[in-house]
Amino acid sequence: MNIARNITTIRLPHASYEAIPDNSVDAVVISTEFDPNEKSYQDIGNEYRKRLKKTMNTIQKGFQILKNGGLLFIYGLPRWLPFFGVFLDSLQNGKSKMIFKYWIALDIDARSPQETFPPTHTGLLLYLKSRKTKTPSPFHLNTKTVRIPYQECHACGKITKDWGGKKHLLNPLGAAVSDVWRDLPKTFLETNEIPDFVLNRIYDLVEKPSLSFINIIEQQSLAPTEQQLKPFTAKAMEVSQNNKGVLKKLPLDQVLFVDAIEFMKTIATKYPKGIFDLAFADPPYNLEKDYGEYADLQSDQRYLEWCKDWLKLMCEVLRPGGALMIVNLPKWCIHHAAFLNELDNMIFRHWIVWDALSEPAGKIMPAHYALLYYTKRGGSITFNSPSPTDSDSLGPIDAHYYCLRKSCIKKRKTAGDDDKVDLTDIWWDIHRIKHKKDRDQHPCQLPIKLMERIINLTTIPDNLVFDPFCGAGTTAIVSKMFKRHFITTDIDEKYVEIVKQNLKMLQPTLNGEYRLIRESVSRSRKNTVPRKEIEIDFINLCKKEERVLSVEEVAVINEELANKIRNYYPNIKKLRKITQRRLKWRE
Repeated sequence: MNIARNITTIRLPHASYEAIPDNSVDAVVISTEFDPNEKSYQDIGNEYRKRLKKTMNTIQKGFQILKNGGLLFIYGLPRWLPFFGVFLDSLQNGKSKMIFKYWIALDIDARSPQETFPPTHTGLLLYLKSRKTKTPSPFHLNTKTVRIPYQECHACGKITKDWGGKKHLLNPLGAAVSDVWRDLPKTFLETNEIPDFVLNRIYDLVEKPSLSFINIIEQQSLAPTEQQLKPFTAKAMEVSQNNKGVLKKLPLDQVLFVDAIEFMKTIATKYPKGIFDLAFADPPYNLEKDYGEYADLQSDQRYLEWCKDWLKLMCEVLRPGGALMIVNLPKWCIHHAAFLNELDNMIFRHWIVWDALSEPAGKIMPAHYALLYYTKRGGSITFNSPSPTDSDSLGPIDAHYYCLRKSCIKKRKTAGDDDKVDLTDIWWDIHRIKHKKDRDQHPCQLPIKLMERIINLTTIPDNLVFDPFCGAGTTAIVSKMFKRHFITTDIDEKYVEIVKQNLKMLQPTLNGEYRLIRESVSRSRKNTVPRKEIEIDFINLCKKEERVLSVEEVAVINEELANKIRNYYPNIKKLRKITQRRLKWRE
């Protein structure tokens, strides 16, 4: 990897990119026009539209000068990047098109909190220029050599990421790069120019022989004047809480077997000012997962049109000042946010990043789940600052240099080792559900702690929470646990029954709250030989032979190990691939 990076920087409008030939560049980075202080503005008028259009012209030029297989990085604020993402999704010419790859979340801004939490998140879109074929053009990233150094827990000394018994598979060079970059320095951003430490990582990721790398920096936007800013709190909300008369007419604390869109249309007609204090949605992700009655395999355009229908209705059924929270993949949230940003009655708050590492896939590890946070115009919002009696769900949360192992947490807290940091708009302290005992029969069940944070941040006791896609019922369960009313819906009767059964597992405590008591799940072991043992023995044997062996070759050397592989390790291709990576790490 070269220390001297060959980067051509073009600062607009003083320099020009017109002389750069089309289809000649490997990577383009565009620092879009913005003022970092815009993170602190809850509501901005329409003056930004001219600016966005100018940036789209810059992006159009970046598309033209890229080669097929070239990469385009767009650096900017989460408030504005969705507009550019929608534009990029539609960008094409006779031979080429742009394909979304990642929204990389940069945890780099040391900005202090305003009305909500500190907006540390700054975004980096990554798109691929591809030929118009069914198979996208291949692209190059140095993810085998560009790694993130492992960090040891300050309390127990183990690596902060819990590898779940797979420590023997660790890459000695460091952790794989994910789409959430939390290891970079934090600084108070004063300009729209991408920081050098981010630019250098991008360069290292795309570096190859004869690399053509262009860094385009747009002129920094001027801060909006007071006349351009819309007033955030228009007036005192007419109804600060749902009145008891309205609540009595609603099917409170129920899971309804009904189509969510039809239900919301009815509510919007009966209560045109809105009634819900929080509307939360974790919709199907259009990934061909089995959600029962809902076919999660719609075409992209049909899926997005369907999403617009329920998004608009969710905004209508919210009370003025109510909170809207949407969880989805960044690919879809780009379109959700662009749609919501155009609605006159909604105010952008945060693109919250849930850093929840999933299974390895693609060149960059997918960890970024997007959580859009909006509030409805016309009333005061509810945002609960932490108090000494709060749990970690509201913050301040445990410092990032601790691990999340339960045994370590208990031991260090007992010893008084309990450093805290503020909760920001990048949430890295909540795991996805890993254990069978915590999961129901649903493909994308959310963890209790995530919903606990969302509900406790944006509502108070006796508020009304709505979830149109209740799934396994996490929203309903947490609402009841923390004394909020709820209404949830689902079109699959199976999930409605699962939620009802889960609600019965809530047991009251002495202080009037509830705990979810799940039945223990006995796991019968199909394998009498631990997979870890087979992996270690096979890897060590291949290291000794200095090549990846087939099962037949293993049988000649160690027949017992070959039988273990045949009987207890069904995916030999996966085992050989793991071993191949281990042998390369030694080179």
